[in-house]
Parts: sequence; structure tokens; C-alpha cells
Amino acid sequence: MNKRALRMLLAVALVGGLAACDEESSILDPGTNPQGVELDLQVDEDLVELIVTDAEAAFAGLIGPAPAVGAEGNEFALFGEPDPATIEQARQLLQEARQLFAEARQAWRHGDTETAAEKAFQGRMKVAEAWVLVLGDEAFERHRQRVEQVISWLEQRVDDEASQLLNRIRELRDEADAIRAQDPNSEEHLIRATERLVLALQIANREHAHMRRREMAQHAKLQVFMAHSALGLANDIAGDDATERQIRVWRHAQHLTMHAGQALDAGRFRLAFALAREAENVALVVVMLEPGIEQARVQAMVELAERAISAAEEALAGVDGRSFAARLLEHAKALQAKGNEIAFSHPRVAVHILWHASVTAYGVIRLVT
Repeated sequence: MNKRALRMLLAVALVGGLAACDEESSILDPGTNPQGVELDLQVDEDLVELIVTDAEAAFAGLIGPAPAVGAEGNEFALFGEPDPATIEQARQLLQEARQLFAEARQAWRHGDTETAAEKAFQGRMKVAEAWVLVLGDEAFERHRQRVEQVISWLEQRVDDEASQLLNRIRELRDEADAIRAQDPNSEEHLIRATERLVLALQIANREHAHMRRREMAQHAKLQVFMAHSALGLANDIAGDDATERQIRVWRHAQHLTMHAGQALDAGRFRLAFALAREAENVALVVVMLEPGIEQARVQAMVELAERAISAAEEALAGVDGRSFAARLLEHAKALQAKGNEIAFSHPRVAVHILWHASVTAYGVIRLVT
């Protein structure tokens, strides 16, 4: 895609709204049964495909060459491959999960909510088992961190699509912690706890199902663009001395971005949006794993956002202030101000908000250069 086409594409997305919100976007209508709404999300075709593809992307990031997701950007060096038999076993579990989700969806359509709920649960357990089989304790830790990022984002209502399900996401996180604490050495408890987090991430993407259809393509295109920006920024931060774990997580995000682009090309805009959103969140995990910034993570994020926005301002010198890029930079600055405001009172939340500010500013730079 040439630069002119990309600018036009993103301009259309901005007209639709960087984070559009209207009366149709609330997940829970006043008279709606919350349990029924949650089950609807659990069997949603795009949302279940999201969690299976997420796992596939993580496993693909462990073996084989990295996917080509754009001419720009560097690739990390490969490292020792895991046992191919283990990866194959995990992939088989994911295929079984897809079948269970299909059965759950069929039961839901026929009004059999009990069977739908049970089949959906079994499918998530298969997904969680696959994660644990390949990554062990890291499967829980990675999901836990991503759920915290979602909660931080929604708590501050930076995401205009925040809904009543935020409380449910918190409950699922707490349930996962309680299950894990019962027996930290039990693989069964590890799988059960990871399943709770998988569900939390699944329903955290609930907003895309309620955006107006005519806006979905615009949001998906913009989010895929931002996923590419997040990949580049995480790559720059990790650098040539990235740890093996950072490499694994970064390549997970890269595969998610590739799948998001494929879904976008296929016209599956809801799935593309969700996959790209997760790619941006996974890329943040790379940054959180950066050695040496544990004690000063908030300050490091404050400085990162400052550098990114300053560089974006420099790149925009002479550009029309009414342009899409200029308006996108204003959005980044608004996020930066919010993150700086709570940097010391709510450091965990600030880290996540400042990351999105940095990604947005980095996207401005890519857009104009």
C-alpha cells in the first residue's frame, strides 16, 4: 500500500472516531441478563477464533521463521526450538477446542444454554491446556499480565467502550489467583487458573461486537496499523540484546499482527480488530520484560512517551495542523497527559497508558516518514 492510500485510509478511520462510542456500543442493556450476555460472548465465532489464534501465534513464534509483516522493522534472531512433538500435541488440543466451540455455538443457536456453556468451558480448558503444555508457568504469568493491562486501560476509561463487564474481568482475575494459590505446584490448578484468564481476555474484546457495522472496518484498519507501530517500538526497546523470553513474546505479537492483516484482507473486521488489539498488548509485555527497568518502570515509560512525542512533533514540522497525523498526535498527547498525571499515584495504570501514548506517537512518525 502506498503512502497516499494509507493516509486516506487512516483519515477515514479518524472520521469514524479514534474510539467511537454511541448508544449502540454498550454491552449490557438495562434489561439484559448479564450471564446471558457473557455466554453470548463465550460462543461468539470471532471471539473464540481470537483465543485459539492467539495460542497458535504464540506457538508459531517458538519455531520456524518469523512471518513477513512489512518491509520495515527488524527481525530477532532465532533460538533453540522446543520439542516438535510437544508443539504438535498442543496444536491438536487447539483443533479439539475449535470443535468444542463449534458445538457450543450450535447448542446456543438451539437455545440449549447449559450445553453451550459446558462446551465453551471445555474448549477454553483445551486452549489453556495447550498453553500450559508448551509454556508451563509462563502461560499463566503471560495471561495474568495481559489481563492487568486490560483492567488498567478500562479502569481509567481511556477506552470509551468500557462496560459493566469490567467487574467480571476483575472477578475472573481474582478467581484465577485463588485457584493458583490452592496448589502452586499442581498442573491441573495451573490449567484451571489459566482458563479463567483466557476467558477474561476473551470477553475483554467485547466492544468490537457492538460497534456499528459501518465503523468496524475503519477501526480494524486503524488498529492493525497501530499493531505494526507497537511491534516496531517494542523491537527498538528490546534491541539486539533482547532476552530469549522477550524474543518469544515479540514473535507472538508479530504472528498476531500477521493474522490480523489476513483477517482484514478477508473482510473479517471484528476478528482483525481483536487480533491487532491483542498484538499491541502483547508487544507491551516485551517492554515489561526489559531487564534493568523493574525499579524505575514508570519513569522509563514517562521518558519513552516524551521521546516518542517529541520525535513525532519534529517529524510533523511543516505538516498541516488539520491533517490526520496531527490529530493523531493530539490523541497521543492526551494519553501522555493522563499517564503523567497518575504516574506516581497509580504507576501500574500509568505504564499501560503511556505505552499506548508512545505507540500512537510512533505511528505518527511512521505515517509521515
